[in-house]
Amino acid sequence: MRMLRDNLRRCAEHYPDKIAYYQGERTITWSEIYRRSLALAGALQARGVKPGDRVAILAKECIEIYEHFFACMIIGAVRVGVNWRYSAREMLHVLKNSGVTVCVVQDKCWPLIESRSDELTALSIDVIGLGDDHGFDVDYEFLIENAPDFTTTEFAENAPLLHTYTSGATAHPKAVILSHKAILTEITYAPHYYGISANDRYYMPAQSAWVAVAGGIFGLAAGSGTIIPTDVFDVASCVEDINRHKATVALLVPAMIPTVLDYLQENDLALPSLRTIAYGSAPAAPTLIRRTVDTLGVNLVQLYGMTECVAWACFLQPDDHKRALAGEEHILRSSGRFAAFVDYKICNDKGEALPTGEAGVIYLKSDTIMSGYLNQPEETADVLNADGWLKTNDIGRVDENGYVYLLDRRNFLINTGGVNVFPAQIEAVLAENEIVAESSVVGVPHPRWGEAVVAAVVLRKGIQFGNAECIEKLNAHCLKNLSKQECPKYFTFMDELPRTITGKLQKRDLKTYISDNVALPWNE
Repeated sequence: MRMLRDNLRRCAEHYPDKIAYYQGERTITWSEIYRRSLALAGALQARGVKPGDRVAILAKECIEIYEHFFACMIIGAVRVGVNWRYSAREMLHVLKNSGVTVCVVQDKCWPLIESRSDELTALSIDVIGLGDDHGFDVDYEFLIENAPDFTTTEFAENAPLLHTYTSGATAHPKAVILSHKAILTEITYAPHYYGISANDRYYMPAQSAWVAVAGGIFGLAAGSGTIIPTDVFDVASCVEDINRHKATVALLVPAMIPTVLDYLQENDLALPSLRTIAYGSAPAAPTLIRRTVDTLGVNLVQLYGMTECVAWACFLQPDDHKRALAGEEHILRSSGRFAAFVDYKICNDKGEALPTGEAGVIYLKSDTIMSGYLNQPEETADVLNADGWLKTNDIGRVDENGYVYLLDRRNFLINTGGVNVFPAQIEAVLAENEIVAESSVVGVPHPRWGEAVVAAVVLRKGIQFGNAECIEKLNAHCLKNLSKQECPKYFTFMDELPRTITGKLQKRDLKTYISDNVALPWNE
């Protein structure tokens, strides 16, 4: 039976001198990261770590994040990533909730949790210091340099490998349990959909968030290299990293792409090595797609997925984008087609499958589906049935050609005057207007209609119109492309939209902000 850890050994054997990871001026080959990960596994094993034990890491973007992941993978321990963007309270919650016994703490992350050091001590966690100035008794590099040989362990392919925490859109981050088999399935098949090979170099931002870490281990399937970015997205550093390391594939969210294009134009720069941009979290407007292709000449791949199925389940591939730009523009409103390793169905509220073309709740089934939510049996039962079907929080439809159209999240639906309105459809229309950089649509309380549609809009850079003229343009655009119920009843303009630490829009916070701070005419 092939296990995920076998892929690391094979990469070391087949591509010993190829660079596996780039971090600024640092690089590490596949043979070296295998040697160091195996040594770390031996050191952790000597400290009592067994299959199933929870081993955490609190670190900013660095090669050691992957060494830690691979060491857990080799032992059969459960890797727990503590996102450095969390508050100290949330970090402590992750450590307690997962039952962590060992935690690697990077020196520059210790100040982020130091205020809770007494509570951390009370958890009796074995802390390993990473970096030159950590101040802990046990040093990461010393352990690797003096590690005993690793004794091979046995565990099932369905054994847990990851406790990966949601981005914090809920009150408390909750842990999704992902198995060795789930990760192996994803990294074996997903790279095919945007053509990653051994010769590729893959850039992705926000690396310590799980989806980006998942992207960073695709090299286990292909032997490709991964470029580790700076701690936060910075357009100058992004362009520099892509050009310095000759990245061929980049993962970006749509909001980042115009920032990159503007920076290139303003500084008379290019990205000659880049072949493909994969983008996720939201569809991109046709105008942005066309501008990206015209400027960079790259292939584009849109990704749709969720932590509960490892990462990505649906792909809008380069040929789909080319067809859309050749005239079938409606394809860009879709998220592509589900991958061959994913089964799907669209169901009504009773869980009954609906005919092709009808809108309903999206259900997924795959070897990539999570084992459940940690310590939350009721929440797990709500979304994962006995047959292995995952009930997502997404409403969508699939057309006769297999294209998936995401209408919205179930909890984002707006009921205005008894009519259900999908914010995502309104946002897609707004994105097509030349003055809009991005938008978010929410429903806020209304004394007559129950809820009213309100759009928060970030204007494109350089727009000189006043608010009144912008509202006039947006109203005209919406009336032309939306039903009367869908047209926003109020526009508010913002410099930026509220987001989680991993870049997801915080609609709940936006709705609260608008309700509490914006002078809506029906409340006067």
